[in-house]
Amino acid sequence: KNIALTRLQRCKSCDGTGAASGAGRKTCSTCGGQGQVQQMARTLFGPSMTVVTCPACEGEGHIVSDPCPECRGEGRERGQTTLTVRIPAGVQEGNYIPLHGQGEVGPRGGPAGDCLVFIEEKEHDYFIRDGNHVIYRLPLGFAQAALGAEVEVPTLSGKALLKIPAGTQSGRVFRMGGRGIPDVNGRGVGDQLVEVVLWTPEGLSRRERELFTGLAELEKERVAQEGESFFAKVCKAFGS
Repeated sequence: KNIALTRLQRCKSCDGTGAASGAGRKTCSTCGGQGQVQQMARTLFGPSMTVVTCPACEGEGHIVSDPCPECRGEGRERGQTTLTVRIPAGVQEGNYIPLHGQGEVGPRGGPAGDCLVFIEEKEHDYFIRDGNHVIYRLPLGFAQAALGAEVEVPTLSGKALLKIPAGTQSGRVFRMGGRGIPDVNGRGVGDQLVEVVLWTPEGLSRRERELFTGLAELEKERVAQEGESFFAKVCKAFGS
Protein backbone atom coordinates (compact mmCIF):
# COMPACT_ATOMS: atom_id res chain seq x y z
CA LYS A 1 0.00 0.00 0.00
CA ASN A 2 1.26 3.48 -0.88
CA ILE A 3 0.90 6.33 1.62
CA ALA A 4 1.57 10.04 1.10
CA LEU A 5 3.00 12.12 3.93
CA THR A 6 4.67 15.44 4.66
CA ARG A 7 8.02 15.35 6.49
CA LEU A 8 11.24 17.30 7.03
CA GLN A 9 13.70 16.11 4.41
CA ARG A 10 17.11 17.16 3.14
CA CYS A 11 17.21 20.65 1.65
CA LYS A 12 17.74 20.43 -2.11
CA SER A 13 19.49 23.82 -2.33
CA CYS A 14 22.31 23.10 0.14
CA ASP A 15 22.14 19.27 0.12
CA GLY A 16 21.52 19.27 3.85
CA THR A 17 24.64 21.26 4.89
CA GLY A 18 22.69 24.37 5.89
CA ALA A 19 25.24 26.59 4.12
CA ALA A 20 24.58 28.82 1.13
CA SER A 21 25.98 27.81 -2.24
CA GLY A 22 29.77 28.13 -2.24
CA ALA A 23 29.92 28.70 1.50
CA GLY A 24 31.19 26.19 4.00
CA ARG A 25 31.07 25.49 7.69
CA LYS A 26 33.63 26.84 10.10
CA THR A 27 34.96 25.17 13.20
CA CYS A 28 33.23 26.60 16.24
CA SER A 29 35.62 28.99 17.98
CA THR A 30 33.82 28.58 21.30
CA CYS A 31 34.38 24.83 21.71
CA GLY A 32 37.16 24.30 19.14
CA GLY A 33 35.04 21.79 17.25
CA GLN A 34 34.39 19.59 20.28
CA GLY A 35 30.73 20.43 20.61
CA GLN A 36 31.12 20.67 24.39
CA VAL A 37 32.45 23.26 26.81
CA GLN A 38 33.33 23.23 30.46
CA GLN A 39 31.22 25.26 32.80
CA MET A 40 31.79 26.24 36.40
CA ALA A 41 28.85 25.58 38.72
CA ARG A 42 28.50 26.51 42.37
CA THR A 43 27.26 23.75 44.68
CA LEU A 44 26.87 23.30 48.44
CA PHE A 45 30.30 21.69 48.43
CA GLY A 46 31.95 24.51 46.54
CA PRO A 47 32.73 25.21 42.86
CA SER A 48 32.31 22.26 40.49
CA MET A 49 33.36 21.91 36.85
CA THR A 50 30.80 20.31 34.52
CA VAL A 51 30.73 19.58 30.79
CA VAL A 52 27.77 20.95 28.83
CA THR A 53 26.70 21.23 25.18
CA CYS A 54 28.29 24.19 23.45
CA PRO A 55 25.68 26.98 23.24
CA ALA A 56 27.28 28.51 20.14
CA CYS A 57 27.13 25.50 17.80
CA GLU A 58 24.54 23.46 19.73
CA GLY A 59 26.93 20.53 20.03
CA GLU A 60 27.76 20.20 16.33
CA GLY A 61 31.30 21.60 16.52
CA HIS A 62 30.74 23.70 13.38
CA ILE A 63 29.01 26.97 12.61
CA VAL A 64 27.43 27.99 9.32
CA SER A 65 28.69 31.48 8.57
CA ASP A 66 26.48 32.03 5.51
CA PRO A 67 23.16 30.16 6.00
CA CYS A 68 21.21 28.71 3.07
CA PRO A 69 18.35 31.11 2.22
CA GLU A 70 15.95 28.25 1.45
CA CYS A 71 16.21 26.40 4.77
CA ARG A 72 17.71 29.26 6.85
CA GLY A 73 20.67 27.14 7.83
CA GLU A 74 18.65 24.15 9.05
CA GLY A 75 19.72 21.87 6.20
CA ARG A 76 16.21 20.52 5.86
CA GLU A 77 12.86 21.61 4.49
CA ARG A 78 9.30 20.35 4.61
CA GLY A 79 8.21 18.34 1.59
CA GLN A 80 5.85 15.61 0.43
CA THR A 81 6.80 12.05 -0.41
CA THR A 82 5.16 8.67 -1.07
CA LEU A 83 6.17 5.53 0.82
CA THR A 84 5.29 1.90 0.10
CA VAL A 85 4.15 -0.08 3.13
CA ARG A 86 3.77 -3.85 3.23
CA ILE A 87 0.72 -4.71 5.37
CA PRO A 88 1.01 -8.26 6.80
CA ALA A 89 -2.14 -10.42 6.88
CA GLY A 90 -3.88 -10.45 10.25
CA VAL A 91 -2.50 -7.14 11.52
CA GLN A 92 -4.86 -5.48 14.03
CA GLU A 93 -5.82 -1.94 14.88
CA GLY A 94 -3.29 -0.31 17.18
CA ASN A 95 -0.35 -2.25 15.71
CA TYR A 96 2.32 -0.25 13.94
CA ILE A 97 4.81 -0.95 11.17
CA PRO A 98 8.24 0.75 11.46
CA LEU A 99 9.86 2.05 8.28
CA HIS A 100 13.49 2.45 9.27
CA GLY A 101 15.24 5.55 8.00
CA GLN A 102 12.07 6.94 6.45
CA GLY A 103 11.30 9.54 9.11
CA GLU A 104 12.38 13.17 9.31
CA VAL A 105 16.07 13.99 8.80
CA GLY A 106 18.10 15.72 11.47
CA PRO A 107 19.37 19.29 11.05
CA ARG A 108 22.44 19.98 8.89
CA GLY A 109 23.09 16.45 7.67
CA GLY A 110 21.79 14.63 10.72
CA PRO A 111 20.52 11.05 10.21
CA ALA A 112 16.87 10.36 9.47
CA GLY A 113 14.60 8.81 12.07
CA ASP A 114 11.97 6.11 11.54
CA CYS A 115 8.44 6.45 10.23
CA LEU A 116 5.90 4.56 12.35
CA VAL A 117 2.75 3.57 10.44
CA PHE A 118 -0.12 2.91 12.85
CA ILE A 119 -2.94 0.61 11.74
CA GLU A 120 -6.53 1.79 11.90
CA GLU A 121 -9.30 -0.57 10.78
CA LYS A 122 -12.21 0.71 8.73
CA GLU A 123 -15.68 -0.49 9.70
CA HIS A 124 -16.99 -3.15 7.31
CA ASP A 125 -20.49 -3.15 5.85
CA TYR A 126 -21.46 -6.51 7.39
CA PHE A 127 -18.41 -8.20 8.95
CA ILE A 128 -17.40 -7.61 12.58
CA ARG A 129 -13.89 -8.56 13.69
CA ASP A 130 -13.32 -10.43 16.96
CA GLY A 131 -9.59 -11.14 17.16
CA ASN A 132 -8.91 -13.58 14.34
CA HIS A 133 -12.60 -14.49 14.09
CA VAL A 134 -15.17 -12.82 11.85
CA ILE A 135 -18.80 -12.36 12.92
CA TYR A 136 -21.58 -12.19 10.34
CA ARG A 137 -25.24 -11.65 11.24
CA LEU A 138 -27.45 -13.69 8.91
CA PRO A 139 -31.03 -12.42 8.40
CA LEU A 140 -33.31 -15.44 8.16
CA GLY A 141 -37.05 -15.70 7.45
CA PHE A 142 -39.49 -17.55 9.71
CA ALA A 143 -40.10 -20.26 7.14
CA GLN A 144 -36.38 -20.87 6.60
CA ALA A 145 -35.76 -21.09 10.34
CA ALA A 146 -38.68 -23.45 10.93
CA LEU A 147 -38.24 -25.73 7.92
CA GLY A 148 -34.47 -25.51 7.53
CA ALA A 149 -32.64 -24.28 4.46
CA GLU A 150 -29.32 -24.10 2.68
CA VAL A 151 -28.31 -20.45 2.38
CA GLU A 152 -25.45 -18.61 0.72
CA VAL A 153 -23.37 -16.42 3.04
CA PRO A 154 -20.49 -14.07 2.24
CA THR A 155 -17.02 -14.87 3.58
CA LEU A 156 -13.62 -13.21 3.27
CA SER A 157 -12.71 -15.67 0.53
CA GLY A 158 -16.01 -15.52 -1.38
CA LYS A 159 -19.51 -16.91 -1.02
CA ALA A 160 -20.14 -20.24 0.73
CA LEU A 161 -23.16 -22.47 1.48
CA LEU A 162 -24.37 -22.92 5.05
CA LYS A 163 -26.93 -25.57 6.06
CA ILE A 164 -29.57 -24.30 8.48
CA PRO A 165 -31.33 -27.15 10.34
CA ALA A 166 -35.07 -27.09 10.93
CA GLY A 167 -36.20 -25.38 14.13
CA THR A 168 -33.28 -22.95 14.28
CA GLN A 169 -33.85 -20.21 16.85
CA SER A 170 -32.85 -16.56 16.55
CA GLY A 171 -29.46 -15.95 18.12
CA ARG A 172 -28.04 -19.37 17.29
CA VAL A 173 -24.42 -19.20 16.12
CA PHE A 174 -22.89 -21.45 13.47
CA ARG A 175 -19.13 -21.81 13.16
CA MET A 176 -17.46 -21.98 9.74
CA GLY A 177 -13.95 -23.23 10.46
CA GLY A 178 -11.00 -21.58 8.76
CA ARG A 179 -13.09 -18.79 7.23
CA GLY A 180 -11.70 -16.05 9.48
CA ILE A 181 -8.54 -13.91 9.51
CA PRO A 182 -4.99 -15.34 9.37
CA ASP A 183 -2.98 -14.92 12.55
CA VAL A 184 -0.36 -12.20 12.13
CA ASN A 185 2.27 -14.54 13.63
CA GLY A 186 1.35 -17.43 11.33
CA ARG A 187 -0.51 -19.46 13.95
CA GLY A 188 -3.41 -20.65 11.83
CA VAL A 189 -6.59 -18.96 10.69
CA GLY A 190 -9.65 -17.88 12.66
CA ASP A 191 -13.27 -18.92 12.04
CA GLN A 192 -16.35 -17.16 10.76
CA LEU A 193 -19.20 -17.08 13.26
CA VAL A 194 -22.64 -16.78 11.68
CA GLU A 195 -25.34 -15.50 14.05
CA VAL A 196 -28.94 -16.08 12.98
CA VAL A 197 -31.23 -13.04 13.19
CA LEU A 198 -34.89 -13.72 12.42
CA TRP A 199 -36.21 -11.26 9.87
CA THR A 200 -39.73 -9.88 10.33
CA PRO A 201 -41.38 -8.89 7.03
CA GLU A 202 -43.12 -5.54 6.62
CA GLY A 203 -45.86 -4.43 4.23
CA LEU A 204 -47.54 -7.83 3.99
CA SER A 205 -49.71 -8.62 0.99
CA ARG A 206 -53.26 -9.86 1.51
CA ARG A 207 -52.23 -13.45 0.82
CA GLU A 208 -49.26 -13.23 3.20
CA ARG A 209 -51.47 -11.79 5.92
CA GLU A 210 -53.91 -14.69 5.54
CA LEU A 211 -51.10 -17.23 5.78
CA PHE A 212 -49.57 -15.60 8.86
CA THR A 213 -53.00 -15.34 10.51
CA GLY A 214 -53.54 -19.06 9.97
CA LEU A 215 -50.07 -19.80 11.30
CA ALA A 216 -50.74 -17.66 14.37
CA GLU A 217 -53.85 -19.74 15.16
CA LEU A 218 -51.85 -22.95 14.87
CA GLU A 219 -49.15 -21.52 17.14
CA LYS A 220 -51.75 -20.67 19.80
CA GLU A 221 -52.99 -24.25 19.83
CA ARG A 222 -49.45 -25.64 20.02
CA VAL A 223 -48.41 -23.26 22.82
CA ALA A 224 -51.57 -24.18 24.75
CA GLN A 225 -50.87 -27.91 24.37
CA GLU A 226 -47.25 -27.54 25.43
CA GLY A 227 -48.35 -25.40 28.37
CA GLU A 228 -50.81 -28.07 29.52
CA SER A 229 -48.14 -30.74 29.12
CA PHE A 230 -45.68 -28.71 31.18
CA PHE A 231 -48.29 -28.10 33.91
CA ALA A 232 -49.05 -31.82 34.05
CA LYS A 233 -45.38 -32.63 34.49
CA VAL A 234 -45.08 -30.13 37.36
CA CYS A 235 -48.12 -31.59 39.12
CA LYS A 236 -46.76 -35.10 38.72
CA ALA A 237 -43.40 -34.05 40.17
CA PHE A 238 -45.08 -32.65 43.30
CA GLY A 239 -47.54 -35.53 43.60
CA SER A 240 -50.67 -33.48 42.93
